[in-house]
Amino acid sequence: MIEVEVKAHVPQDKGVLEEKLIEIGARRVKEEFQEDLYFNAPHRDFAKTDEALRIRKVMDETSKKIFITYKGAKMDEISKTRKEVEVGVEDSLKVADIFQSLSFRPVATVKKNRIIYTLEDLIITLDEVHGVGRFMEIEKEMEEGKDTQEALDEIFATYSKIGIEDGFERRSYLELMEIH
Repeated sequence: MIEVEVKAHVPQDKGVLEEKLIEIGARRVKEEFQEDLYFNAPHRDFAKTDEALRIRKVMDETSKKIFITYKGAKMDEISKTRKEVEVGVEDSLKVADIFQSLSFRPVATVKKNRIIYTLEDLIITLDEVHGVGRFMEIEKEMEEGKDTQEALDEIFATYSKIGIEDGFERRSYLELMEIH
């Protein structure tokens, strides 16, 4: 699966952004807390290859879920479009132990509060990333091999409807956290 994603730094008040999302027809789905533990590989430096491997804990009022995610290198120069492979697991500590036993080493933890909206086949998130700031991400999932330009056009058109024309950011939250 390919995740076509564009992120923007949004200095506006969260309430104002939520009002704009409702105005364009987006539907609020849920609010959750995410904690991502990132790893680096023993055989190559993910910072240099633009890849990511993480264990994500997702918690809301009623549940806790855990995922392992691999993200490939970004596929273009304007977005965060990349291959993504994700699988649910039951025990984050055991997965971390497996990774470390294979010489993968933990490099950082990123924590964020996330509000999730949907608009047709788009997923829109408002993220408050601890120690980094407030961001909006708009993404669309596509099958591998499909042209991503139409999805990018749809994402940028949605940003325009919300009134966001700049502040776009290709760096990951992990990269941004490292410079703050």
